[in-house]
Amino acid sequence: MTAKKYTLIQMFFVLCIIVFSVIDVYMYFNGYFEAKKVTLKYQENNDIDYKVYLKKNDFFETKYLGKGETYITSLIDHINVDYNYKIDFDSLVNGSYTYYVYATVESNKSNGQSKYWSKDYKITDEKKVDLKKSTGFSVHENVDIDYNKYNNILLSFKKTLGLSGANGILRVYFAVNSEVEGNQVSTPIESKLLLALPLSEQTIEAKVDLDAHDSVKEVSKVINADRARVSKVLGTIYAAAIVFLIILIIFIDKKKKNLNRYESALKKILNTYDGIIVNINKIPDLTGFRIIDVSSFEELLDAHGEVRMPINFYRGEDKCYFILVSEKTAWKYKMSRLNVQKVKI
Repeated sequence: MTAKKYTLIQMFFVLCIIVFSVIDVYMYFNGYFEAKKVTLKYQENNDIDYKVYLKKNDFFETKYLGKGETYITSLIDHINVDYNYKIDFDSLVNGSYTYYVYATVESNKSNGQSKYWSKDYKITDEKKVDLKKSTGFSVHENVDIDYNKYNNILLSFKKTLGLSGANGILRVYFAVNSEVEGNQVSTPIESKLLLALPLSEQTIEAKVDLDAHDSVKEVSKVINADRARVSKVLGTIYAAAIVFLIILIIFIDKKKKNLNRYESALKKILNTYDGIIVNINKIPDLTGFRIIDVSSFEELLDAHGEVRMPINFYRGEDKCYFILVSEKTAWKYKMSRLNVQKVKI
């Protein structure tokens, strides 16, 4: 192989090193080697307001009683409930949400630790709203609850099954379910606003139960974990390839230097001793000759000074032979890229 071909191979390897290095640097500075944790934060603000409307009676001058009072069951006509739900996100989200109101009638043992029976009743149909690049949404729903209807259901259950000592409760839920995606996090969010009313009592006190909304909640996930694993493997392969190519370049550079030294030394010998060197096409048959292998071209010149015969020169691909023949003795000097450093002229 010529020095020019070695140089072309080195240039190709250098180009590969540059390409692999650029890829590794690009992947490093663009976070390909690291999994990333992304977070969607949100805060809910909920409220329930209600009015207990009264049947016509001789005792109360108002049509209804407000929130947080004690109510006489026999005077309740209906209950008007105002549900308000609001959620805010820390980034733009897409998705949708649904909301509806339903009631649950439940019968328990008198100690309240075990449930006899419960049943759900739909109050409003489910409504769905799409979200597009929104930072949040709010929902308001106003419903009338026929308290006596559900109280009568419980009384019928107790009378039919002979459970006179059972307690009952009416739970009226406002359910808001959303499925949103923001900041690369997709998550369902389920919220329920609850108004609880005892059943089958002479007097009742309503209880409001809201999801906690005084703190920021968050949903997190790790993204690009698979990409990070693959990128680390590729980065390691590229780095190993770069090291290997550098070693090859150094090795080829050494071979190229040996080749240049070999070609230079050979050219100097042929030019200096052109008058006593004869080119031959093949190595002569030296069967029966006493062969003396000499370690330098100078020793071959010493022998030539004695026998005064031409020096035969045969060139192979990466080595050459100088052979001096006289009667039954042959002096042979092999010159190659590996031992060229021994040539002294």
